[in-house]
Amino acid sequence: MYKKSLSALSAVLIFFMIIGAVPAFAANGPIIWGSTSTVTNINTFTDAGPDARGISPGTFGSEYPRMLKLANGDWLAVAAIYDNNGYTKVSWGGTRLQVFRSTDNCRTWSLAATLWEDGRDLDNGQLAQPPNGDLLLAMRSVRWQESYQLKVYKSTNGGSAWSYLSTIDENNGTPGSLGNPDKGVYEPHMYFLNDGSLAVMYANEKHVTENPSYSQIISEKISTNGGASWGSEIFVAWDPGNAASRPGMPVWTKMANGQYIVSYEVCGTQNCNIFYKKSGDGKTWTSGIGTKVPTNQHGGPYILSLTDGRLVLSSNSNVISISNDYGNTWYDNDVSAFGNTLWGAIYQTASNEIAFIDSVDRSVGGHNIQVRFGTLTTAYTNDFSANDNGWVHYGGSWSVNGGSYNLTSSGADKSILTPYPSGRNYTLEGDIKLNNAGQGDLIFNVTNPSTGTDSLSGYGAGIDSSGLVWLGRFNNSWTPLSTVNTAIATGTWYHMKVVVNNGNIKVYVGDMTTPKISIDDATFANGTIGVRGGFNNSVSFDNIKITNS
Repeated sequence: MYKKSLSALSAVLIFFMIIGAVPAFAANGPIIWGSTSTVTNINTFTDAGPDARGISPGTFGSEYPRMLKLANGDWLAVAAIYDNNGYTKVSWGGTRLQVFRSTDNCRTWSLAATLWEDGRDLDNGQLAQPPNGDLLLAMRSVRWQESYQLKVYKSTNGGSAWSYLSTIDENNGTPGSLGNPDKGVYEPHMYFLNDGSLAVMYANEKHVTENPSYSQIISEKISTNGGASWGSEIFVAWDPGNAASRPGMPVWTKMANGQYIVSYEVCGTQNCNIFYKKSGDGKTWTSGIGTKVPTNQHGGPYILSLTDGRLVLSSNSNVISISNDYGNTWYDNDVSAFGNTLWGAIYQTASNEIAFIDSVDRSVGGHNIQVRFGTLTTAYTNDFSANDNGWVHYGGSWSVNGGSYNLTSSGADKSILTPYPSGRNYTLEGDIKLNNAGQGDLIFNVTNPSTGTDSLSGYGAGIDSSGLVWLGRFNNSWTPLSTVNTAIATGTWYHMKVVVNNGNIKVYVGDMTTPKISIDDATFANGTIGVRGGFNNSVSFDNIKITNS
């Protein structure tokens, strides 16, 4: 997070959005964005001039929101707000934190509490709930260039009242002594580990004056008493080869495979690109700067592990990236939740829904806090009794009649589903009938389709009237993976089921209890589904269905 000027960062973000790559295959999914709710919208006012960072309090509004689902089902949100002239103008001034409560799954919000410290800027709020039901709120508390503190406050009444609990880390000095370069601590993010301990990561500039020197690193500390005190510093992400590197804004989560993953920006040397690291215990981390996320993500990341095992990642680029294989590969959702925003966060509010809370640009200046809800399209069914809405044709002659989806194919023509369901593990089913000699298949984990034989990336599982059930891989070429001799007659419906599970692919035809093919191949871990014909033949499809496994 840029510590001095939001306007400078906004210019960088606009640049990134202008040059951002357009997806090769726009499938409008698998997250479909819907309604929004407003958490807070602070009124503008005529201020007495810029604050210690050069920011105008009067149009600041609110920013940096984070949420937490409580054990009782309610949600809390915390955000920084500016409703005064700042501590350089009035001794009691500064940015504050406000806590909001929702009892209807984030649809409406009410103010629960306001926290402030006279003469200090509060920001970077983040919430956690220990097993005993208390609430913890970590934050940065700053007097710029003279005092940097990461504090934890505690609530025992559901978030209506808060009291100081502990200090995670701090750096204090005389006015101006901790600037040029800054020597602060920022952006705490707490997470409970398997052993019940509470860990927190944060951005740390305190090592800039040491040898070796690090402009900024990601640090971690662990508490074994619920946040009342904190242990020794652990290095999480740093660049031993470049002192100017600035990993910061860490957010971390536990994945479905039991590993922990942390995402963070790397400014200074990496244009604020988003990087990540993994750990088996959340306490030990490999040396170095980590691995770059190879999508259009820059600044202020947030990462979430969905209940189905997928990872969802956001950043200030207003792009949502998804991983079906624990961060090894990533792909972008084609439609963003908001326009120009800062410091967003993602949460799962239902089995098929996520909520994206963000600091949203407003016309009067600054930001307000909004939540937008996205539907996770992980299931689909069509018996083609009516139409093929949502299917995009790539060659061939297609029709819906007689209760089936019919294709006259000249060169392995295909039809692709969009908006598309996308799961890490799922089952795809469908009926295939070869109306004359040739082949027909179900295709899955499809990206980059275009008209032409084998013009796609992904997999195909099909039947052939020559007496074969087959499975293969496309990448603008064809790689056979397995074939099984099976009698296949023309004019006969065959039910096919494809089960994708952690890189294993099983193909069933006719007998749904014993697979014809079982093979491990994880070359492609995401994409849409479709159907495909053969060469100069006619094929019918019906009862296409996909469900999460």
